[in-house]
Amino acid sequence: MAFSLAALFPTKKRNRRQESQHVHDQYDLLHDILETEELNSIYPFVWKENKNFIESGGNFIKVLAVVSYPKEQKGNWLSDLKRLKGNISFVQYLEPANSEGMISYYNDSIKNKDAELLKTRDPATRIRLQSEIESARYQLNQVLTNRSNFMYLYTYIFIQATSLEDLKTLEDNVQRILTKLRMKALNPHYATPMAFWSALPLGENQLKDYTYQMCNSEAASSFFPFDDSEICYLTPMAQVEGVNKTTNSLVAIDYLDTQRTLNQNMVVIGTSGVGKSTFMVQKILRCYAMGIKLFIIDPENEYSDIVKLLGGEVVHLSSNSATKINPLEIFSTEITDTEDFNDNTEFIKDLVKQKVQRLKAFFRVLKSDLTQVESSILDKALSNLYHRFSINENSDFSSLKPTDYPTLEDFYLDLGKLKESDTERYEKIQEFYFILESYVHGSNSLFNGHTNININNCLFSFNLKALQNEVDVQAACYFNIFGFLWDEVTKTRDELIYVFIDEFHFLSKNPDSMRFFYQAYKRFRKYNAGAIAGTQQIIDVLDAADNLGPAMIENSHTKVFFGLDNKGVDDVVKKINLSFSDEEISLLRAKRQGEALITYGSQRAFIRVELTQEELRLWNKKRYVEKYGLDPEEMPDYEARIEMTPIEKEEVRNFAL
Repeated sequence: MAFSLAALFPTKKRNRRQESQHVHDQYDLLHDILETEELNSIYPFVWKENKNFIESGGNFIKVLAVVSYPKEQKGNWLSDLKRLKGNISFVQYLEPANSEGMISYYNDSIKNKDAELLKTRDPATRIRLQSEIESARYQLNQVLTNRSNFMYLYTYIFIQATSLEDLKTLEDNVQRILTKLRMKALNPHYATPMAFWSALPLGENQLKDYTYQMCNSEAASSFFPFDDSEICYLTPMAQVEGVNKTTNSLVAIDYLDTQRTLNQNMVVIGTSGVGKSTFMVQKILRCYAMGIKLFIIDPENEYSDIVKLLGGEVVHLSSNSATKINPLEIFSTEITDTEDFNDNTEFIKDLVKQKVQRLKAFFRVLKSDLTQVESSILDKALSNLYHRFSINENSDFSSLKPTDYPTLEDFYLDLGKLKESDTERYEKIQEFYFILESYVHGSNSLFNGHTNININNCLFSFNLKALQNEVDVQAACYFNIFGFLWDEVTKTRDELIYVFIDEFHFLSKNPDSMRFFYQAYKRFRKYNAGAIAGTQQIIDVLDAADNLGPAMIENSHTKVFFGLDNKGVDDVVKKINLSFSDEEISLLRAKRQGEALITYGSQRAFIRVELTQEELRLWNKKRYVEKYGLDPEEMPDYEARIEMTPIEKEEVRNFAL
C-alpha cells in the first residue's frame, strides 16, 4: 500500500530540483506537525505479500484453503481444531445450490451406477459401486422428502503468529489435526492476498474455485460449533469420566471448581450388567491416583480385590465378625443438626442429644414398627446410660477412648432392669428388648462391642457380602457405617474425601435411615467431600418414604444413567424433575454395556466408559488378555510410550506460553 504526501499540498510549476526540495520541505513540516508514535501504533507500515504468507506489522499470516472433506462426520467433529492453542480462525461461506439440478444429477448417477453394476463381476468394483449408489440414494431421498437442501460450502483456515518459525509450527499442528480428521488444506500459492481477503469478515469469497464443495444442509450443520454436548473442563484436578460418544472427546469435570459445581455428589444408576460397577471401579482408581481419601461401602464384595491390590484396607463385616463399630460411640464433635451455639455447655448437651436422636433412628432399623412411646422410653434410657458413663457436658471428648463408651450390651442390661424398677415402661418396650437380645447375645452380634477399627488408610472398604441374605441386618449395618463415616468426614474440612455407597437402595427401605442419609448427603459440600451412590434398584429408591429418594438424586449435581428397563425409565421421568429427549430415552432403554447418559448440572452428554490399559489389567484380567494378549501379571513398560514427539513437545511449549 502506498500514498503520496505531496498531493496534500498545492504547488506551482517547478523544475525537478525545485520540486524535490519542495517535497522535502513539506515532509519536514509534516513530521513536525504529526505525532508519529501514535501513527505507528495504528498503521502497519510493514506490508509484504509473499508467495506463501503475508507480513503485516510484525505479524505473519497464512490462510489455508480446505479442498477435501471426509465423507461422513457428526456432532462437533471439528472440536480438536477449534481447541488448538494459537491464533486460529475458522472461516466458512455457505451458498444455496440448485436443488433441481442436484436431483437430476443424483437420479442420473444412480441409473449409471446401476448399469455399471450389471456389467461387472469384479468384487471390489461391485462393493464400490454399491456404496456409491447407496450414498446417492440417501442424498436423493433427503432432498425429495424436504429433509435437507443442497448448498455450496467454502472453508478457509486463518493462522497468525509473531514469527515465521511460530507460523510454521502452528501450520504443522493444524495440518496434523486436519490429517487426523481426513481433511486436506492447501496453501494457495500466488493467490495469498485473495485468500487473505476471503478470510476476513467482509463477505468477499475470492477463491471459490479453490474451496468449492457440494453438500446437503445436514452435512453442513456438522461444521457449526454447537458444544451443548461437550463437558470438557480440563484442569490439573479434573476427573475424566469417559469418552463423549457424539464428539469422541473426553468428558472431564473439575469438581473442585465451585463456580460450575454445586456439590461433588453423584448418583450412578443402571440395571445389572450395563457397566455400573466398571464405572465405579474406574472412578475409584482415578480418585485414588489423585490422592483423594476414599471410603467404600461394598455390599456385594465387588471391590475388595482392587482395594487390596492398591494397598488399601478391607474390613469384612458379618454377624459373627470380630470387627466392631460401636453405634453408641461419639466419633466427632461436629454438630450437624443445629448450626449455632451460644456457649460450650449447650454444645456438649446437644452433641449427646444428637447422638441419641441418631440411635433412635438406628433402633427403628432394627424394629421397623417402633412406636412413639417406645422411642420416648428408649430416649430416656439412652440419656441415663450416657450419664451413668459420665458422658455429659463436663466430658473431654478428645481424651475419651472407645472403651470409655457404653455398648449395646450395657443398654440391653439397663432395659432389662426396668422389669424390676419400672414394670409399666418395661412392658411397653418388651418386644424391642427381645429383638435387641439377638443383637447382643444372639446370632446378630455385629453391633455389640467397643469399636476396634482405626481408619488411617487413604483407601478403606467395608465388605458386607456375608450379610447379603440378611436384609434387616444389612440395612442396619449401612446406617451404622454411614453414621461412623459421616463423623469421620466432619472431623476436617481440609482433606478431600469421597464416600462410595453401592446398592444404596437398602437404606431406602427404612425412612429414618434414609432421612439421616439424605441430610448427610446434602451437607457433604460443606466439608469438602462428596458421596458417590450407586444402585440397580432405582424403583426402590424412587419409592422411598417422604420422597427422599428422588430428593437425593435431584441433590446430586452429577448423575450417570446407564441402561434401565422400561418401567425404570418411566419412573425416572415421572418422579425426578428431569426430562429426557427421545434419543436419550432410546439409549437408556437399549441398555448397551458401557454406555451412559451423564448430566452435569444443565449439561448432558452420552459417554462410553473405557478403562485404560492399566485399569483393565488391574480390574479384569480375562478381558485384559482378550484385548491386549498380554500377561496381566506383568506390568507393561508404560514409560517407553510417553516419550513425546517433536511436534508434541512444541505444543507443550506453546501451551506453557
